[in-house]
Amino acid sequence: MASIYELTADIQKLYDLLDKGELDEEMVRDAILNTKEEIGIKLDNYECFIKNLESDIKGLKEEEKRLKERRQSYENTVANMKEAMGLALKATGNDKVKTSRFTFWLQKNNPSVVIDEQYIENIPSCFLIPQDPQIDKAKLKVALESEDEKVRASLEGIAHLERSESIRIR
Repeated sequence: MASIYELTADIQKLYDLLDKGELDEEMVRDAILNTKEEIGIKLDNYECFIKNLESDIKGLKEEEKRLKERRQSYENTVANMKEAMGLALKATGNDKVKTSRFTFWLQKNNPSVVIDEQYIENIPSCFLIPQDPQIDKAKLKVALESEDEKVRASLEGIAHLERSESIRIR
């Protein structure tokens, strides 16, 4: 059986032949009906394949979620164990403990900035990162759909609405 692309091209050629009147009209109409049936079969097959892929995607997403949760659990266990190790070193008062396999010690890290949230509005502007303005497409859509001609005219050449198509399957 031909691909859906070939069938689509074939049906377009048949319609062109029908418009030109180059072949017997009855024969072309029969060919168009046959091609439409083949396209229907192809669409059914595509949808079955899509359903299988969607099922696989769902399973993969669930597995990703399960593995992510497992990884996070391991990360939390590692963090908790390292914290307990640090507390044990502090409790013993030893700066350094050497075993047959490892050496453990507490090291001072570089200082990090902690923002006191209650005073955040008092931070001088020289410490703020300027942000680029973002376009509110939802507001633009409302304005472009507005019945106010002045509002729509103010956006002419700047923005417009486009309507795309997508296939729906029940």
